[in-house]
Amino acid sequence: MAERFTLHPCPDLATASARLAELVAARLSIVLARQDRATLALPGGTTPLLFLDALGRHDLPWNRIVALPGDERFVPPDDLQSNERQIRTHFAPVGDHRCTFVSLRGRAETPEAAAAQACADPALARPVDLVICGMGSDGHIASLFPGMPALEGVVGTHPAVIATHPSGLAPRLTLSPTALLGAGWRALLFAGPAKQAVFSRACRDGPVSELPVRLLLAGPCEICFGLRDTMAVTS
Repeated sequence: MAERFTLHPCPDLATASARLAELVAARLSIVLARQDRATLALPGGTTPLLFLDALGRHDLPWNRIVALPGDERFVPPDDLQSNERQIRTHFAPVGDHRCTFVSLRGRAETPEAAAAQACADPALARPVDLVICGMGSDGHIASLFPGMPALEGVVGTHPAVIATHPSGLAPRLTLSPTALLGAGWRALLFAGPAKQAVFSRACRDGPVSELPVRLLLAGPCEICFGLRDTMAVTS
């Protein structure tokens, strides 16, 4: 696999999170210099908590930024497992209503209906400007897990948000492979030697269906990673 990504190795997760926040803030400024609004897809799980806090402290015109989760479990927005709840709690510009927030979960009765409603939001009528992902120990990103049909064959025809049904887990809503590949700017955050080993595997040629993180590595991407974890994390 040709390396089109930029590596930002850091001593620990806290440093990697701060570095990524600087990169994202700079990119948002560039996007907003050429257009009125910017869309920002944020990662779920506990790994990004330090990043969300750090990014939220940057002085940006948050009223011109639309934030959304890169993926979401099909649970109520106040559920402890909800990425929306996490973002509202840990990302100050959403928590204090300085920026617009797009919910993937909405009020639909099925994951498929929720995905269709999310796709109808004007913020998703064009490619997402910035997408930040975490990575699971199995190489999954957003809610695209190894072996999922959405990762097979041509990935350029999906709507922006799709429903997925990971085995043994709650149904999910996620930015599709098409949306991830079409994003204006992409970044990946992870930490610890185990995930470094997964990332090294992903850098070698192989199917996206085996390691979905290869979707991000197919084009320009900023990779911020900590050599050590500084907190107990899952993605």
